[in-house]
Amino acid sequence: MKFDKTIEAVLALLLIYQSVLYLIISFELVDPWVFPTSVLFLVSCGLGAVFGVFGGCRLVQQALQGEAIRPQTALLLVLTVSLLSVVQGSFGFQNLNWKKGNDYSTSITDIPKFSLAKDERLRSTSTSALWGFMDIPQAILKSDTDSIVLPMSGLVTKRIVIKTLNKMGWRVVRRFDETMDDVGFKDVYEIVGAMGGSPRRTNLLVRVVSLTGSSSVVDVRSSSPG
Repeated sequence: MKFDKTIEAVLALLLIYQSVLYLIISFELVDPWVFPTSVLFLVSCGLGAVFGVFGGCRLVQQALQGEAIRPQTALLLVLTVSLLSVVQGSFGFQNLNWKKGNDYSTSITDIPKFSLAKDERLRSTSTSALWGFMDIPQAILKSDTDSIVLPMSGLVTKRIVIKTLNKMGWRVVRRFDETMDDVGFKDVYEIVGAMGGSPRRTNLLVRVVSLTGSSSVVDVRSSSPG
Protein backbone atom coordinates (compact mmCIF):
# COMPACT_ATOMS: atom_id res chain seq x y z
CA MET A 1 0.00 0.00 0.00
CA LYS A 2 2.80 2.42 0.85
CA PHE A 3 4.51 1.63 -2.47
CA ASP A 4 1.26 2.36 -4.34
CA LYS A 5 0.85 5.71 -2.62
CA THR A 6 4.45 6.63 -3.37
CA ILE A 7 3.96 5.95 -7.09
CA GLU A 8 0.71 7.93 -7.04
CA ALA A 9 2.38 10.89 -5.32
CA VAL A 10 5.30 10.93 -7.76
CA LEU A 11 3.04 10.66 -10.82
CA ALA A 12 0.76 13.41 -9.51
CA LEU A 13 3.70 15.74 -8.80
CA LEU A 14 5.19 15.04 -12.24
CA LEU A 15 1.87 15.79 -13.95
CA ILE A 16 1.54 19.10 -12.09
CA TYR A 17 5.17 19.94 -12.85
CA GLN A 18 4.72 19.08 -16.54
CA SER A 19 1.52 21.13 -16.76
CA VAL A 20 3.25 24.20 -15.32
CA LEU A 21 6.24 23.78 -17.64
CA TYR A 22 3.97 23.32 -20.66
CA LEU A 23 2.14 26.56 -19.86
CA ILE A 24 5.45 28.38 -19.44
CA ILE A 25 6.66 27.03 -22.79
CA SER A 26 3.38 27.67 -24.62
CA PHE A 27 3.05 31.29 -23.49
CA GLU A 28 6.83 31.91 -23.55
CA LEU A 29 6.77 33.24 -19.98
CA VAL A 30 10.49 32.56 -19.51
CA ASP A 31 13.35 33.13 -21.91
CA PRO A 32 14.66 29.63 -22.83
CA TRP A 33 18.20 31.01 -22.83
CA VAL A 34 17.77 31.94 -19.17
CA PHE A 35 15.88 28.83 -18.03
CA PRO A 36 15.83 25.63 -20.17
CA THR A 37 12.15 24.76 -19.79
CA SER A 38 12.13 22.38 -22.78
CA VAL A 39 14.98 20.31 -21.36
CA LEU A 40 13.31 20.09 -17.95
CA PHE A 41 10.01 19.14 -19.59
CA LEU A 42 11.74 16.36 -21.52
CA VAL A 43 13.41 15.07 -18.34
CA SER A 44 10.06 15.05 -16.53
CA CYS A 45 8.54 13.04 -19.40
CA GLY A 46 11.32 10.48 -19.00
CA LEU A 47 10.67 10.23 -15.27
CA GLY A 48 6.95 9.93 -15.93
CA ALA A 49 7.61 7.03 -18.29
CA VAL A 50 9.77 5.25 -15.68
CA PHE A 51 7.28 5.61 -12.84
CA GLY A 52 4.44 4.87 -15.25
CA VAL A 53 6.05 1.49 -15.96
CA PHE A 54 6.29 0.79 -12.23
CA GLY A 55 2.64 1.77 -11.78
CA GLY A 56 1.52 -0.33 -14.72
CA CYS A 57 3.42 -3.37 -13.42
CA ARG A 58 1.82 -2.85 -10.02
CA LEU A 59 -1.68 -2.77 -11.54
CA VAL A 60 -0.98 -5.99 -13.45
CA GLN A 61 0.29 -7.62 -10.26
CA GLN A 62 -2.85 -6.57 -8.38
CA ALA A 63 -5.09 -7.91 -11.13
CA LEU A 64 -3.29 -11.27 -11.25
CA GLN A 65 -3.41 -11.63 -7.46
CA GLY A 66 -7.08 -10.68 -7.26
CA GLU A 67 -6.40 -7.52 -5.27
CA ALA A 68 -8.52 -4.39 -5.54
CA ILE A 69 -7.09 -1.95 -8.11
CA ARG A 70 -6.72 1.56 -6.78
CA PRO A 71 -8.67 3.93 -9.10
CA GLN A 72 -6.28 6.78 -8.24
CA THR A 73 -3.35 4.82 -9.65
CA ALA A 74 -5.27 3.87 -12.78
CA LEU A 75 -6.34 7.49 -13.39
CA LEU A 76 -2.81 8.84 -12.95
CA LEU A 77 -1.45 6.19 -15.31
CA VAL A 78 -4.03 7.11 -17.96
CA LEU A 79 -3.09 10.79 -17.66
CA THR A 80 0.63 9.98 -17.83
CA VAL A 81 0.22 7.78 -20.90
CA SER A 82 -1.99 10.43 -22.53
CA LEU A 83 0.65 13.11 -21.98
CA LEU A 84 3.43 10.92 -23.35
CA SER A 85 1.25 10.10 -26.37
CA VAL A 86 0.71 13.80 -27.08
CA VAL A 87 4.45 14.49 -26.87
CA GLN A 88 5.19 11.51 -29.12
CA GLY A 89 2.58 12.58 -31.65
CA SER A 90 3.76 16.20 -31.70
CA PHE A 91 7.52 15.76 -31.65
CA GLY A 92 8.43 12.06 -31.55
CA PHE A 93 10.93 10.73 -29.04
CA GLN A 94 12.70 8.98 -31.94
CA ASN A 95 13.69 12.42 -33.23
CA LEU A 96 15.84 13.18 -30.20
CA ASN A 97 19.40 13.91 -31.24
CA TRP A 98 22.17 14.00 -28.66
CA LYS A 99 24.67 15.65 -30.97
CA LYS A 100 25.84 19.11 -29.99
CA GLY A 101 24.30 20.89 -32.93
CA ASN A 102 21.37 23.15 -33.72
CA ASP A 103 22.21 24.17 -37.29
CA TYR A 104 21.59 21.54 -39.99
CA SER A 105 21.68 21.66 -43.78
CA THR A 106 20.69 19.16 -46.47
CA SER A 107 23.77 20.23 -48.43
CA ILE A 108 27.12 20.54 -46.68
CA THR A 109 29.11 21.37 -49.83
CA ASP A 110 26.95 24.28 -50.96
CA ILE A 111 25.31 25.51 -47.76
CA PRO A 112 22.41 27.99 -48.05
CA LYS A 113 23.40 31.23 -46.31
CA PHE A 114 21.33 33.46 -44.05
CA SER A 115 21.46 37.19 -44.62
CA LEU A 116 22.24 37.73 -40.92
CA ALA A 117 24.73 36.01 -38.63
CA LYS A 118 23.28 33.75 -35.95
CA ASP A 119 23.99 36.24 -33.15
CA GLU A 120 22.03 38.83 -35.09
CA ARG A 121 19.08 36.45 -35.56
CA LEU A 122 18.75 35.45 -31.90
CA ARG A 123 15.98 37.09 -29.94
CA SER A 124 18.13 36.86 -26.83
CA THR A 125 21.89 37.18 -26.75
CA SER A 126 22.32 36.67 -23.00
CA THR A 127 22.87 33.22 -21.55
CA SER A 128 22.40 32.35 -17.90
CA ALA A 129 25.64 31.44 -16.14
CA LEU A 130 23.77 28.61 -14.46
CA TRP A 131 22.90 26.95 -17.79
CA GLY A 132 25.87 28.19 -19.82
CA PHE A 133 27.27 24.65 -20.10
CA MET A 134 24.35 23.84 -22.42
CA ASP A 135 25.36 26.49 -24.96
CA ILE A 136 26.31 24.92 -28.30
CA PRO A 137 29.20 26.30 -30.37
CA GLN A 138 28.21 27.42 -33.85
CA ALA A 139 28.71 24.59 -36.36
CA ILE A 140 26.74 23.60 -39.46
CA LEU A 141 26.06 19.86 -39.55
CA LYS A 142 24.77 17.54 -42.26
CA SER A 143 21.13 16.63 -41.85
CA ASP A 144 19.82 13.10 -42.24
CA THR A 145 18.04 14.19 -45.42
CA ASP A 146 19.95 14.92 -48.64
CA SER A 147 19.17 17.56 -51.23
CA ILE A 148 15.80 16.89 -52.83
CA VAL A 149 15.86 16.49 -56.61
CA LEU A 150 12.45 16.92 -58.22
CA PRO A 151 11.53 16.02 -61.84
CA MET A 152 9.71 19.30 -62.37
CA SER A 153 10.54 22.84 -63.34
CA GLY A 154 11.74 25.32 -60.77
CA LEU A 155 8.60 27.43 -61.27
CA VAL A 156 6.37 24.53 -60.28
CA THR A 157 8.64 23.72 -57.32
CA LYS A 158 8.47 27.36 -56.16
CA ARG A 159 4.67 27.26 -56.22
CA ILE A 160 4.69 24.07 -54.14
CA VAL A 161 7.15 25.60 -51.64
CA ILE A 162 5.06 28.77 -51.23
CA LYS A 163 1.84 26.78 -50.92
CA THR A 164 3.42 24.55 -48.25
CA LEU A 165 4.73 27.53 -46.25
CA ASN A 166 1.31 29.20 -46.33
CA LYS A 167 -0.42 25.99 -45.25
CA MET A 168 1.94 25.60 -42.27
CA GLY A 169 1.54 29.24 -41.30
CA TRP A 170 5.26 29.96 -41.54
CA ARG A 171 6.38 33.51 -42.22
CA VAL A 172 8.73 34.41 -45.07
CA VAL A 173 10.90 37.27 -43.81
CA ARG A 174 13.24 37.58 -46.82
CA ARG A 175 13.43 36.32 -50.37
CA PHE A 176 16.42 36.38 -52.72
CA ASP A 177 16.41 35.43 -56.37
CA GLU A 178 19.14 35.12 -58.96
CA THR A 179 18.87 34.42 -62.66
CA MET A 180 21.63 32.04 -63.74
CA ASP A 181 20.94 31.83 -67.50
CA ASP A 182 17.98 31.79 -69.89
CA VAL A 183 16.25 28.93 -68.04
CA GLY A 184 18.15 28.61 -64.78
CA PHE A 185 17.54 30.52 -61.55
CA LYS A 186 18.00 30.30 -57.80
CA ASP A 187 15.39 31.37 -55.26
CA VAL A 188 16.10 31.46 -51.51
CA TYR A 189 13.34 31.89 -48.93
CA GLU A 190 14.28 32.89 -45.39
CA ILE A 191 11.56 31.73 -43.01
CA VAL A 192 10.62 31.87 -39.36
CA GLY A 193 8.58 28.80 -38.46
CA ALA A 194 7.67 26.43 -35.66
CA MET A 195 6.41 22.90 -35.20
CA GLY A 196 2.73 22.49 -34.45
CA GLY A 197 2.00 22.90 -30.76
CA SER A 198 5.30 24.66 -30.03
CA PRO A 199 5.88 28.43 -29.79
CA ARG A 200 9.63 28.00 -30.27
CA ARG A 201 10.67 29.62 -33.52
CA THR A 202 13.30 28.24 -35.87
CA ASN A 203 15.12 30.06 -38.64
CA LEU A 204 14.79 28.18 -41.93
CA LEU A 205 16.20 28.57 -45.40
CA VAL A 206 14.57 26.92 -48.39
CA ARG A 207 16.56 27.18 -51.61
CA VAL A 208 15.20 26.21 -55.01
CA VAL A 209 17.77 25.82 -57.79
CA SER A 210 16.74 25.08 -61.34
CA LEU A 211 19.38 24.60 -64.04
CA THR A 212 16.99 23.22 -66.64
CA GLY A 213 13.31 23.55 -67.34
CA SER A 214 12.62 19.93 -66.40
CA SER A 215 14.20 19.49 -62.96
CA SER A 216 15.01 21.39 -59.79
CA VAL A 217 16.89 20.90 -56.53
CA VAL A 218 15.57 21.93 -53.10
CA ASP A 219 17.87 22.41 -50.11
CA VAL A 220 16.79 23.23 -46.57
CA ARG A 221 18.77 24.64 -43.65
CA SER A 222 17.42 24.84 -40.12
CA SER A 223 19.04 26.94 -37.42
CA SER A 224 17.53 27.24 -33.95
CA PRO A 225 16.57 28.86 -31.71
CA GLY A 226 15.07 31.66 -33.73
